[in-house]
Amino acid sequence: MQISQQPQVEAMFMKHYKEWCLLSYSYMEDMSEAEDMVQDVFVKILNRKKTTEILDLKSYISMAVRNTSLKKVQRTKKTEQIKDYSLAALSPSHEEFLIDFENKAKINDALNILPEQSKRVFELCVFEGAKYQNAAEALGISINTVKFHLKKSFKILRITLLNTYF
Repeated sequence: MQISQQPQVEAMFMKHYKEWCLLSYSYMEDMSEAEDMVQDVFVKILNRKKTTEILDLKSYISMAVRNTSLKKVQRTKKTEQIKDYSLAALSPSHEEFLIDFENKAKINDALNILPEQSKRVFELCVFEGAKYQNAAEALGISINTVKFHLKKSFKILRITLLNTYF
């Protein structure tokens, strides 16, 4: 921007600010965002490094406000579509809920087949995330015994749930 145009831009800002805010609002439908858009356009114009002169400043700013607002609306729509898609993917259907319920029941039945000590070790290490050392201390057994019971539990569960699909 040429230094000689800066006072002209500032005067234009003072004179037409509300008009451009309304223009941006017609696209944005949020007055505070519209005001931000207009201010952003003016900051960009004032920080321009190009030395070419803008012939019709009012039209130029109007077009810049319009384009900036439209770009913002398009970006917002894209993120809303992504949010809607991800929310739809996260909410399970009734069928998925029933399948999940049946799978949990199969897992619980398989866990009930485990010997008591193996079941306690499995629940501590797998469900609660306890480290082998902590599980060993909590149950009063050695770390190698914890490893043995986990190995035994996984083997029994693998055989029991062989034809089950999750």
